Amino acid sequence: MRSNPPSLNLAAALAALGLLFRTAVPLLAHGPDHAFILSLTEELTRQPGNADLLLQRGERYRSHGDLASARTDLEAALASNPALQPARLRLALVARDQDRLDEALTLLDTTLAAESTNLLARATRADVRMRAGRPAEAIPDFDRVLADSSHPRPELFIARARAVLSADTNELSRALDGINEGIAQLGPVPSLQMLALDIEERSGNIDGALRRLDAVMAGMERKERWLMRRGDILRNAQRATEAKEAYRRALKALDALPERLRRTIASEELRRELGARLAGNTPNTGTSPNR
Repeated sequence: MRSNPPSLNLAAALAALGLLFRTAVPLLAHGPDHAFILSLTEELTRQPGNADLLLQRGERYRSHGDLASARTDLEAALASNPALQPARLRLALVARDQDRLDEALTLLDTTLAAESTNLLARATRADVRMRAGRPAEAIPDFDRVLADSSHPRPELFIARARAVLSADTNELSRALDGINEGIAQLGPVPSLQMLALDIEERSGNIDGALRRLDAVMAGMERKERWLMRRGDILRNAQRATEAKEAYRRALKALDALPERLRRTIASEELRRELGARLAGNTPNTGTSPNR
């Protein structure tokens, strides 16, 4: 997204964070990476214990999910040069992906003590604290990353809001303020608007939730599932007449589709769901349109 020093590369921070909850899968290095690992291995025979080479090879192993080999190289790099913070940070990522969360936090604390502006380390610590069930401790790290980044991505605002919602205080207004901050900076990003919608609905601000939904729906070519979501919000708020009108609008939008789209399995399922809602045969639970 932009060229920054490693400590300020927010795209890398997000990739390392795994905010989409990506699970590392062991893979064999192949292609250019395989050749590069072989080259590094050959060079290490001439320079055994070279911390920079070990760091590079360890990171290649880590990126391919070979966590055991990555750990071996990164630990050797730190043994050779204890001040090599990039090796400590990558080892923290390995520890996180191995579910060794206490070790990961210790490594990240040490890195941040030496490099307080390292956004990758701070974002990763926020993620690890969330995984460890310590959301209240993750919030200040998310705050710092967002404050120090000139181009934050929506995922970070969402991660912070979820940390706020997961903390014992469960401050809906604070979570919503954080999402609104993201919208103010980035515009009406649908993922931010949808989370704001959910928070508005949870807090009882139904009209606010509907305004959010309308804003998202305005930019969508197909509106039938969004209209069903609108109906669900209204039904859950005991506004049955308005809910049924939204469901009828959804059916009308479905009927207006070309035949090839109307006859899909997904469209048939949607038609049945809308019919059940109009007949009052479904429980009052929200349904996401992102199916």
